Amino acid sequence: MSIYLTKSKFVSCLDCPTKLFYVMNAGYKSALEDDEFLQALAKGGIQVGELAKLYHPGGVDIDTLDSEEALRQTSELLERENVTIYEAAVRYSNCLVRVDVLEKRGNRLNLIEVKSKSWDPDESFVSSRSGFIKSGWQKYLFDVAFQSRVLREAFPGRRIEPYLMLIDKSRQASVDGLHQMFRVVEDDRGRYGVKIKEGVCAGDLGEQILRSVHVGEWVEQILSGTGREPQSEAEAEGFGPWVETLSRHMLENRKYPATIGAKCKKCEFRVSRKELGQGEKSGFEECWREALGWSDKDFDKPHIFDIWDERGTQKILDQGVCHMEELIPGMLPCSPERVYEGTCWDRKQRQTVQIMTQTGRHEPKEIIMPGLFEEMAEWKWPLHFIDFEAVLPAIPFHKGLRPYEYIPFQFSCHTAYEDGRVEHRREWIEKRPGVFPCFEFARQLKACLKQDEGTVFRYHDFENTVLNKIAEQLRKAGPDDADELIEWTKTLTKGGEREMVDQYRLVRDYYYSPYMAGSNSIKAVLPAVLNESQVLKEIYSKPYSGLSLKEKVLYSEDRKTGLAISPYKLLDPVGYGLPDYETGDRVELEDGRIAEGGTAMMAWSRIQFDDIDKIEREAILKSLLEYCELDTLAMVMIWQHWVGLANSS
Repeated sequence: MSIYLTKSKFVSCLDCPTKLFYVMNAGYKSALEDDEFLQALAKGGIQVGELAKLYHPGGVDIDTLDSEEALRQTSELLERENVTIYEAAVRYSNCLVRVDVLEKRGNRLNLIEVKSKSWDPDESFVSSRSGFIKSGWQKYLFDVAFQSRVLREAFPGRRIEPYLMLIDKSRQASVDGLHQMFRVVEDDRGRYGVKIKEGVCAGDLGEQILRSVHVGEWVEQILSGTGREPQSEAEAEGFGPWVETLSRHMLENRKYPATIGAKCKKCEFRVSRKELGQGEKSGFEECWREALGWSDKDFDKPHIFDIWDERGTQKILDQGVCHMEELIPGMLPCSPERVYEGTCWDRKQRQTVQIMTQTGRHEPKEIIMPGLFEEMAEWKWPLHFIDFEAVLPAIPFHKGLRPYEYIPFQFSCHTAYEDGRVEHRREWIEKRPGVFPCFEFARQLKACLKQDEGTVFRYHDFENTVLNKIAEQLRKAGPDDADELIEWTKTLTKGGEREMVDQYRLVRDYYYSPYMAGSNSIKAVLPAVLNESQVLKEIYSKPYSGLSLKEKVLYSEDRKTGLAISPYKLLDPVGYGLPDYETGDRVELEDGRIAEGGTAMMAWSRIQFDDIDKIEREAILKSLLEYCELDTLAMVMIWQHWVGLANSS
């Protein structure tokens, strides 16, 4: 079986050629496999790919996975004077590309690479300051450059014209239900594909939302070696030698010598040991062992990569420092004496607290700045904790929407009263497929919160952003109650008289627990407060019931560590408890648990198709409601812990 350097393998090691070895060899766990939001985007990319085919009708689809057969079919089709090929296979040496859309028009070959990335017609691919390709565009343009090189070498007498087909965010859907024409399906081999709604043709798509951008100028820049600063010695030799070096290492199954640096911080092969399964390996650990001779003990120490919001990582590494414990007082973000100045932390104080706590220079216990209790005293009862879920589809669901425009489809609200009572006050989700949910979402949320003037809480900026987007849509669409709803949303957003309080900001500025390490995510803070609070352990060791979560025990300890298991991991699998109408057995769908926003996006998108089975639709709705309820209950748990701390201070 032939081994080829493909465009995906080439792009995977753009910032580090060593990663090619980990991509090629089984057993190296990648964090990208578990990144549900990226998976959601990837599946959106599949839909965009099928949309692009309809924009280039009459093509021949080469759908075989057999490379040799794909090459044979492509060669045969290219004997025609004019032809359009989807997934054309072209090889030069041991480099193989599958071109999304390849148009042959006489002696000209139009290479069209389809991406689900949004683009503004006024946007430049090049930095005006450096003259290099912008970092955010490098993987896309280097992808096209690699393909262009292969086609040039394979067809030296033909004219190659490279294009990126991108989502034009200046355009909007001119037909309803565009997204629903492209259903993501999974076959029995676990491969995802798209089933286009029967009878759909190019004339049904309305105004084109994808645009082909000729990128020949930037491809030439890359092929000449001036696209960016070289990231390795191999790249510094020039584009052709760089590709040949990668090809050679791949064929010999030889690892390119590791060069460590700040780039390693975001490496997909940087996976903690506790996340490794049986027989799985960490590429990150291998690189650092080889480069620095590290032992297991070195990986157990807190790394500088784990410092919250650290922006000068490379400067620290350049001083020979890799572990937090090596940061002597003069190298700390701020002096230890300044950590407790004021009533809240600034960024450097917050970083120093983490470093000192994780390295044993500070007693390993939670820390609360006094400003938290001062803010708590100003809140108005009752307290409302809200959470939204929304989709940002590459292909719009509804007429008049732009690509990646927010569509909020669900909210949850927990309410706490001055006497200590907590209730899951309201939840709402748009259950009807194909119905534009945004305005009803706003009406339902208003009905939930207008009954009093109590303080409203969100976690981070998402809810604020969504309400602003709804206001924009209200101005554009103009339903009868648009003005009323717009004015009401203004009261909750930044600057409004009832501006939502950001609980994330409260955590960042006032609260730290060693169990949080370097994260302020609610997924990290929730198990942290459960570990810290005996009161929470007692409350949530007993069954909890809200509007959707029923008789659910949300505090449980890991038998090995004795630490709290994240309640998100205690949610039932999608579909649990729903009867199969024919057999009466319980049904569990393959989606697993809805425990991340990306999965929630995909789940709700799935039920927008009108051919989804009733059982599956009910299962997804049930899981979405449970997940969103837990999000607001998590905010309540954090608040309850703070109340306990305030009462004991």
